Amino acid sequence: MVERGIKYEPGIYQLGDQPEFTKVLHEEVQARGLVLEDVADRVVEIYFGLLAPWRDCDEDIVISEMDFTAEEYAALITYMKVQSKWDYALSWREEVSGKACEGNAEGR
Repeated sequence: MVERGIKYEPGIYQLGDQPEFTKVLHEEVQARGLVLEDVADRVVEIYFGLLAPWRDCDEDIVISEMDFTAEEYAALITYMKVQSKWDYALSWREEVSGKACEGNAEGR
C-alpha cells in the first residue's frame, strides 16, 4: 500500500507552478480581495507548517479562517482544493464564520 504522504511529497514542491494551482490561487485571491504576491509568499510556509503534518490524517480536517491570517488561509484553501482531486486526497471542510466569502466555501 502506498502512503499518501510518500506518494505526493516529491510533487508538492512543484505544485505552485502548475496551471491548476495558479488558477485556483488567483480565484481565491480575487474572491477574498487579497494581493496575489502576499498570498503566494505564504504557499511554502503553509505546506511545511500545516499540510506536511496532516498528510497522515485519517479524519476530516476542519479549517477555520479564525486560525490564520487572510493570506495564510487563502494559500491553505488553494492547496486543499487542488489536492481534493488527487487519489488519497485529505478529507476537509471550511468552517465559515461569516467573515469569509460564503459563496467560496466548499467542503470535501
